[in-house]
Amino acid sequence: MITDPGIETGMTEGKTVSKVVSAMDMRQNFGTLLNQVAIKDEEIVIERAGKPLARLVSMNSATSGKLDFRDIGKLPNDIWAE
Repeated sequence: MITDPGIETGMTEGKTVSKVVSAMDMRQNFGTLLNQVAIKDEEIVIERAGKPLARLVSMNSATSGKLDFRDIGKLPNDIWAE
């Protein structure tokens, strides 16, 4: 199980703080961590050598209000309203 004291979770000033795990911990505890993401809507950042590499999020989670301007067809119509 993950016992890294550097793991951070919770809320800070209304902002979600991700759980950070090493790539090795992710590999060894994939099922447990996947359940935390899928069932509890947690977010996990996977790092290697102290550098973040990937983020594991639930399919149900919001995109945190970010818009993807790379594909104009995906933008909501009300973005252009005045």
